[in-house]
Amino acid sequence: MVDKESNLLNYLNARLVGILRTKQGTPAVNAINAIQSAFDSGATAVEVTSNSDFWQQIVDECVKRNLNIGVGSIKNEKTAKEAISHGAKFLVSPGFFEDAIEVANKNNIPILPGVFTEPNFKQAIDLKIADVKFFPANARTNEELFKAIKEPFRDEFEELSKLGWKIIHFDQVDTNEKVTLIKSPTQFYKLYLNIRNQKPDSTVVIKLPEGSAGFEKLKEFSDQLSKYEIRTYAVGGINDKNMREVLTKYNAFGVCPGSGMLNADAIFNGDYERVKTDVKRHVDVIKEIFADSVIATPFIQGSQ
Repeated sequence: MVDKESNLLNYLNARLVGILRTKQGTPAVNAINAIQSAFDSGATAVEVTSNSDFWQQIVDECVKRNLNIGVGSIKNEKTAKEAISHGAKFLVSPGFFEDAIEVANKNNIPILPGVFTEPNFKQAIDLKIADVKFFPANARTNEELFKAIKEPFRDEFEELSKLGWKIIHFDQVDTNEKVTLIKSPTQFYKLYLNIRNQKPDSTVVIKLPEGSAGFEKLKEFSDQLSKYEIRTYAVGGINDKNMREVLTKYNAFGVCPGSGMLNADAIFNGDYERVKTDVKRHVDVIKEIFADSVIATPFIQGSQ
């Protein structure tokens, strides 16, 4: 279990965190140049996912340049420790994994654990988490939830598939199938750990939880967590066109855009002008909302 007293409430200092997930075969230098271009265009935090090629090399170089670089898709203690050993300034997880949280807390750096269901919400309060990542923020259907979970867990999906496990979303279920229901990224990864050495005995079915969905659910989480001085970052389907609404109407504290801000094809092709244009478009929205600043201040009750 995580030691509550070890968590010094390490808030992330940015309203906008760009997510960089490279295409397979992308040279490290391309990713590094793209990240530098992003910071040159006003970005104050970028996360490179740990399932990107050469992520360690990318982080090493960004640290040398004193850039606010974090590592995402952190699923366990091992990867958390590796990211920190390379100098990552913050960690981001697709789910709520206590061993990764503990590593971040012991090293006194921010971590955004993923939350999506009520148990995660209660855990975040109990463990005195500073910031959380509501993911996937835009999922309103079973298929959208399926696609969102598959992206950060693509290696786990592939591994289970090779073992013969069938993974589908709820709309594809045959009424005669024996199923194991999954309703969040956290549940999926914990199931993976339990069944990766087992022969298939059911179909893994991803189903949207009952109740509100999408940005309405994001607002519910943001409103509840802010009462405990926990800030919510929206992740999944976030772009410069919906950021204003997400940050104002739906009360997210910060946003983490992906391909709209750091396009994998542009990075693969070395199109850094495209990167600069995309990043600036997102930065400008943040500055319009928060008085020309993309830096987040320490938590003040009611600041959302």
